[in-house]
This record gives sequence, C-alpha cells and structure tokens, in this order.
Amino acid sequence: MNNNNSKLAYIIGGVIFLFLFFAWINPIFVVQPGVRAIIFNKISGLGDTVYGEGLKFKQPFFDDVIFYSVVRQPFDVETTAASKDLQNVKVKLRFLYSPKEDKIPLIHKELRQGYADTVFPSITREVLKAVIAKKTAEEIVTQREEVSRLIRDSITQRAKDFNINIYDVALAEVEFSPTFTEAIERKQVAQQDLEASRKKAEAAIVKARGEAEAARIINEASRSSPAFIELRRIEAQKDIAATLARSSNVTYLPSNTLLNLKSK
Repeated sequence: MNNNNSKLAYIIGGVIFLFLFFAWINPIFVVQPGVRAIIFNKISGLGDTVYGEGLKFKQPFFDDVIFYSVVRQPFDVETTAASKDLQNVKVKLRFLYSPKEDKIPLIHKELRQGYADTVFPSITREVLKAVIAKKTAEEIVTQREEVSRLIRDSITQRAKDFNINIYDVALAEVEFSPTFTEAIERKQVAQQDLEASRKKAEAAIVKARGEAEAARIINEASRSSPAFIELRRIEAQKDIAATLARSSNVTYLPSNTLLNLKSK
C-alpha cells in the first residue's frame, strides 16, 4: 500500500515538474487578431517570417517574439511652414495608417516598433514645406480642399518608401498669425458689405426697370383709349382743385354769379 502511494506521489510530482518546466521554457505564443508577429533568434538573428493570428511555437531560450499591430491607427502631428507670401502657417494633420504586413521584418530592422514617431514628423515637414510654399495664405484658406488633397497625395507617396500604408490624411487645423487672421476677418466683413450693397443696387435697378415698363404701358394705353384719357383728365382736375382749395388767395363764387353780372 505504501509502495503504491509512493508511486502515485512520484507520478504527481513528475507531472507538476513537467508542467512547471514547460511553463518556464514557454515554447508557445499566441498572436491576437489585428496583430502580426516576427521572431528574433539569438543565434541566427531576425527572421523573415511574419506570423498571423493563432497559436504558434518558438524555440525556448533562443527565440524572442516581437508583435506589430496591423489595424488602422490614428497619428496626429503638428508643424509650421511658410506660405508663398511668407506667412507662418501652423498645420495639424491626422493620419490613418498601418504597416505593410509582408514588410514588417524590414520595418523592424530599419525603424523598430516606434516607426510612426520616426517617420511621420519627418515626412510631414518635408511635404508641407513643398505644398504650403506654393500657395499664399489666402489661397490656403480659399482652396483648402485642394491643399488637403496635395498634402494627402504627397504623404501617401512618401510613406510608401518606408513600407507604410496611408488610408487617410486629414487637414485637422490650420492656424495663421493673429495679425493675418484679423486681416482676413476684416476682408470677409468688407466683402459681405459689398455683396449687400450690390444686391441693394440690383434691386433698385429692377424696380426702376419695372417702373419704366409700367410708364411705357400707360403711355401706350393713353394713346389707344379715349376713356383712359378722360379718366386721367378728371384725376388731374381733382388734383388742381385740391391745390386751389388749400390756397388763401383764391375766392370761390357761385356758378350763376357771372351770369347776373352780365345781365346788369
């Protein structure tokens, strides 16, 4: 009985030892969704194999696993460039990017895992100096969509040199010096006032044309309708009578007064 218990104890102890030893040497690793892995071997160096999702095996003590996210990630960068008319323009860009999966070993050799912090500030300054320098500050404001497109296309092309996929580049913020911003605001107010004056002038012209057209129609009607002429004559007489009624130098006589005077 004691022998059986001793054997069982040895078996259990052996199992525990193997479990602990297996856990210590850790020959397996798991690659999560949206992540890729590469292996650095302490003898042969960095391998070219990129491991996808799932359970993988490695050589204990010799292999170090390095993980890279391949999901689309945002990255913000700010920089300042001079416009064509020498205005300082502060620009904030937002990238949406990921590494090229098959180039992850090369990215790690050249840039390491912090590749975004190394690459994006550099290429942003380069691209903005080239694009912003071709536009005046006012053109940057009025042609913002075109400027954004030029920046996006240039950065996308430059990022390919570093094996990075660019999915979007947004022109998040554009800031100018306070003096220039104030000048732009004054110009916008002046343009709004000018537009209001133009609309008012156009309305006056339309009204004058309408009145002229109405006068022309009245004249034509006057020449062609005796009744209309008679109506206008009566209206004119009423206006004259109203004017005379307000005058203190006018004396009104009964309608038969002149006849009585003549008979005398």
